[in-house]
Amino acid sequence: MDRMEDARSKKIVFVSSCLLNTNNKVKGLARYPGMCKEVFDTLHKYGLGINQMHCPETLYLGVQRWWATKNLYDNLGFRSFCRELAKQVVDYIQSYEQVGYKTVAILSCDGSPTCGVTLTSWDDNWGGPPADLDYNKALVEGSGVYIEELKKEIESRGLKKPPFYGLALDDESADMDKIISDFEVFIKFVCEG
Repeated sequence: MDRMEDARSKKIVFVSSCLLNTNNKVKGLARYPGMCKEVFDTLHKYGLGINQMHCPETLYLGVQRWWATKNLYDNLGFRSFCRELAKQVVDYIQSYEQVGYKTVAILSCDGSPTCGVTLTSWDDNWGGPPADLDYNKALVEGSGVYIEELKKEIESRGLKKPPFYGLALDDESADMDKIISDFEVFIKFVCEG
């Protein structure tokens, strides 16, 4: 056997931290005890490597932070922080690309004010003293702050943008079985494409 060739697939998926470690989610929004096993079973089934991205919210405000919507995070300081984290991820993507590996996808958590792909949260009533507000009523179409910065960094380097996919795990009304089956359809498609 040639020692330069081994069993690696040369296919990588970058995932939001909370998919591997639900302890990074803001209190009250965890739908699974440790990791979203079904997501990783699917990635394993298709022979994909996993790179965990940092959780901007946990690093910036800690584990005991309040619930927040995008309008609370959409400020110069937090954007700059997210931009620095995005640069690290894109360094990995670019390094893999240089040796012929493929970033198959970037997986995140839809509904998140930072990591939402197609669904984030926004509510002008949030801010000021903590209040009992309904997070599901704050869900809106759009991307979170970190995902916006990650896309900008990929584009600024002239790299091919991998498909981004948001699992609707912050939406309590979403059916978990449907979330996972839709995700598997997506992964099958990007792996065959």
